[in-house]
Amino acid sequence: MIKAPALLALLAVGCNPGAGRERPAEPLAVQVAAADAGCEFDTVRPVTVAPAAGLWGYEDPATSHRVAAMIGPVVGEAGAARVTRTVETIESRPDADTIRSGSDTASLHLEFIPPFARPAAVYSIGARVRLAAYEPCGGRQQPLIRYLRQDAAGRVTTDVLLQREARP
Repeated sequence: MIKAPALLALLAVGCNPGAGRERPAEPLAVQVAAADAGCEFDTVRPVTVAPAAGLWGYEDPATSHRVAAMIGPVVGEAGAARVTRTVETIESRPDADTIRSGSDTASLHLEFIPPFARPAAVYSIGARVRLAAYEPCGGRQQPLIRYLRQDAAGRVTTDVLLQREARP
């Protein structure tokens, strides 16, 4: 019968796959991504954290082009594997009809967002509107939402960044 101290020593040697091997000549280094990774080409970058609930908006005073998005609170049912939110968007221009999109059951998914194919947390509202989570690079820490609307051919017709206007 093996005694407890001998058993512990045997387990320690057996559980250490590097035991008995020579140490590498140079120390191993772990490279950590820079805090501003993804900011080499732009002032904002996509993130994989869900956009917060609240009212988000964009306005170009020169053209009177406005976009608003409302993201409702998280809704989940006991035993359900997914949670959803009510998400609505309104886009208006003086020279075009107002475009409204919405979903009472929007759920978050990860998607690679152009132009540099970086992953972002995205709510898809219908076949043509996506809201992607973004954050600014550098000093300003306010989160942003990228509003992307496509036409019937799949071309992006509106691409703007929304700022948080109000919280629930």
